[in-house]
Amino acid sequence: MPDILEKGLKKLADIQMKHAKLLAVLAIVFTIVLGIGLKDLSINSDIRKELPQEIPIFQLNDRVSDKFGGKDMSIIVAEIDESVDLKSSVRDIRDPRVIQSFIFLDQELRGEESITSIGSPASFFRGKETISPEDIEKTPGIDSFFSRDYSTAVMYISADIGGAEEKIQSFNRMVQKYVDHTPKPPGVKFTVTGAPVLRVAIFDLLKRDAVVTLAVAAIIILILLFVMQRSYTQGLLIFVPLSLGLIWTMGTLGWLKIPLAVSTVGLSSMILGLGVEYGVFVVSRYKEERGKKFSQLDSLKTTVHGIGTAIIGSGLTTIVGFGVLSFATVPMIQHLGQTLALGIAFCLLAALFVNPVFILLEEEYEVKSTRRKLEKLAAKKEEHILRGGFYD
Repeated sequence: MPDILEKGLKKLADIQMKHAKLLAVLAIVFTIVLGIGLKDLSINSDIRKELPQEIPIFQLNDRVSDKFGGKDMSIIVAEIDESVDLKSSVRDIRDPRVIQSFIFLDQELRGEESITSIGSPASFFRGKETISPEDIEKTPGIDSFFSRDYSTAVMYISADIGGAEEKIQSFNRMVQKYVDHTPKPPGVKFTVTGAPVLRVAIFDLLKRDAVVTLAVAAIIILILLFVMQRSYTQGLLIFVPLSLGLIWTMGTLGWLKIPLAVSTVGLSSMILGLGVEYGVFVVSRYKEERGKKFSQLDSLKTTVHGIGTAIIGSGLTTIVGFGVLSFATVPMIQHLGQTLALGIAFCLLAALFVNPVFILLEEEYEVKSTRRKLEKLAAKKEEHILRGGFYD
């Protein structure tokens, strides 16, 4: 097996030397194909899907939810607004005008198919045209919807929305629309909270954190590469293939319809941090070999063979280490290990297949650029000589 690997790596170096431009084009095409999957990459904020559904206690919870109402609970909170200073302002949340607002909202919401049940102070007075303070005080069980200081009242809305982000946002907009159009007495403000609203907030936080952490990690890693390699070009030679590996990873998740979750949304920065070492080894070794005045082919063979063997061993052990998390009971841990293993695998492939190609192309560009500068310098010198001048 080691002999096959060594021969294969040496053959790979020969192919990279002969077809560097073609391989670079193929790498770009491969990146575009996988990158298309990024548009289908989604984020799942439903923590229930990250829990082991086959465990009896979770199955029992699902059965109870199916029989006694929806899984998602929205809460409409009516609070006394102390900032409103009017004689007609509500100062006790048990005010009949507040109950009338709840009755109006209750009637409007009951027409929605996604809503399975509604519980509020209005539940005790449906169909009544007039409500007196005495009626409210004498109604048993109504106090469960009021706070102890009678400054807050709540309405519970059970619904079965599903986990799709669009459905959750649509449901929240629908509830908020009804709340906005509900007549309210002065001195009372209505606010919507509950699981669907929190899930949307989590969506927004996850998206923001994913972008921020990735940007910060990328900038810091790139700066460190510039400093360690003492060259902007050498730093980019490491960072660009690493970025391709990250695009391949996230694009693959999109193609496979595997959503990011609470446990995996921040893995982009982790993949960059864990995968950068492979490119560092490849670029540094090639630079070392060229510093010894070896030819391009000999330097490439030494790099791909010597470093390739090492990083394959290192990468495989890391992939296995993360991959065994797939045997965990909790799906959250499974997805964490699988995504990291996939990311490391793509970073390893990028370092082994793309890094050497980019190194050769960069070196070829440097040679051509230097040649053009020398030709311009020689032409300028010749022009000075022909004019009988001197060239310093």
